[in-house]
Amino acid sequence: MIIRPWLIALLLSGAVAGCTEGSPTVPADQASSAVAITPVPGLSLPADPLARLVPAPDEVPAAMVPLLTASGRRDAAAIAGFSSDATAAAAALAEHGFAGAYVAQYADPSTPRVLSVVVVRFATPEGATADLDSDDAVSSGELVPASSIGTASQLRRQPLPGGGELLTLRFRKGATTWLLAYGNRPTADVEVALRLGRLLAGRG
Repeated sequence: MIIRPWLIALLLSGAVAGCTEGSPTVPADQASSAVAITPVPGLSLPADPLARLVPAPDEVPAAMVPLLTASGRRDAAAIAGFSSDATAAAAALAEHGFAGAYVAQYADPSTPRVLSVVVVRFATPEGATADLDSDDAVSSGELVPASSIGTASQLRRQPLPGGGELLTLRFRKGATTWLLAYGNRPTADVEVALRLGRLLAGRG
């Protein structure tokens, strides 16, 4: 089930465009979704057993704040909606034994930095492996050499629409997979993605 991380980052960038001069423009058909996403400093992510598997507000880079309306527990349909083919993605999630998911979204109101973490729990490690392998096989962007995180991982770099750079780190531990997407302009810091990935894999 392939998630389009660049779309997540684009929506987040558009959500804080009013605070950041020159932020990427959100396409008209996505504008209504982005407008509802507002950074809220000083608050925690929605409570859920899976919330411990995403970064807390005090663990992300300084000045980044959670987007509460875009964060929280998600069902298979919501996760499949991040894919270019939601129907096929939903079928793949069911085949792989989807058991639950949680999304954490962060943005920096004063810069183009955005962070999205999607954690998905499967019924078995085999299902998680199959899902991650299918994602890795069709992921786009330049492979970035990096030490392995969790049981298996892949780090990629690609340009963001409107300028900037997006890092996508996919990794697995046991029956859990993560997608961590970190965007910034002009470039995104690889160490930020790797630090957060190691932190989360340690909790899996």
